Amino acid sequence: MEEPLPRALVLTPASKIRVRPVRWLWDTTPEGAPPTSHGRIPMYSLVIAAGGPGLGKSQFAVWMTARVTRGELPGELYGKPRPVIYAAAEDSWAYTIAPRLIAAGADMDLVFHVKVTDDERPSARLTLPVDTSLLAKEAERHSVGLLILDPLLSYIDKGVNDYRAAEVRQALEPLVEAADRHRFTILGLAHFTKAGTADPLSRVAGSGAFGQLIRALIAFAREDTPDGDQRYVMSLEKNNLGRLGLPSHLYTIQPVTVDTPEGPSYVSRFVLGPETNTSVRDVMRDENPTGGVDRSERSEAIEWLEDYLTEGHRCGEALPKEVQAAARAAGISPNALREAKQKLGVKSVKPKGVANSPWIWTLPSFPLEPSTD
Repeated sequence: MEEPLPRALVLTPASKIRVRPVRWLWDTTPEGAPPTSHGRIPMYSLVIAAGGPGLGKSQFAVWMTARVTRGELPGELYGKPRPVIYAAAEDSWAYTIAPRLIAAGADMDLVFHVKVTDDERPSARLTLPVDTSLLAKEAERHSVGLLILDPLLSYIDKGVNDYRAAEVRQALEPLVEAADRHRFTILGLAHFTKAGTADPLSRVAGSGAFGQLIRALIAFAREDTPDGDQRYVMSLEKNNLGRLGLPSHLYTIQPVTVDTPEGPSYVSRFVLGPETNTSVRDVMRDENPTGGVDRSERSEAIEWLEDYLTEGHRCGEALPKEVQAAARAAGISPNALREAKQKLGVKSVKPKGVANSPWIWTLPSFPLEPSTD
């Protein structure tokens, strides 16, 4: 029997490292903007979709599945339909998952339910890291583009203490490496803890482990509107490989009736809506005012900033230093001013063709032609 090799270090020159561009599974870059500047889900990585109960996370995963299998998701796979492995631990495939996929328009021949067969364990289920290599082989064999794990923590071996970040990372790291090696992206669903700060990442159950592993976090929230109604908000709250501060989206969860051989099935589907200046972080701050600017302070700052920029000769624009000085004089805190600027969609721009021109804050209704955003 050969003795194991002693522990050693291997040094590789940087010149030998293969340099690769970031490719995006989901890219909402508008026409005229720098290429991939609005990339939301990087390929071949682990991304988390998280939120409280009843906010449509699973419906979003089904929506993603449908778009990938149809080649309709804006990004690297647009026009290139790819299979999806969908692992759901909490919902029934017959009663929930399959009808939702039909309602979302998925190519049902390209969505795979995963089952584990084990003669020694008749009731075996997909488990990480035990089944990572098997999962990777099947993903490569079927040219899978996306793996859904709903919810992610349910697939970690029960011997792993999910309160210990190091153990969870050790269970997930082989899957992340396999995703990069076999060219598929992982979308893991997670729940928010019931209480905490207004930082979405810190509210994700198991966040201590996910923080270093995930490349993006998509967060979901429900906001109470001034007219007493509610609306759903989805934000990109972490983006290690791309740009943060991308616009959030409103979305709706619509009821749908799906015909089956045994009668109608009543399910729901995710519908992506327009962009919004409200983020999930904003909604969390409203729910937990002590963690940031409260609703009344923000409303006052929004009203003040809009009045200031549209008053008299300003015509919707002003120098940042002037705005900040006037805000201090009016008792508006820097945090409240920053949130008011975001809520109103105020942009920092430089006029084109003016040498050494200063930055200017401008309202969308009084646009300058910017040289950069």
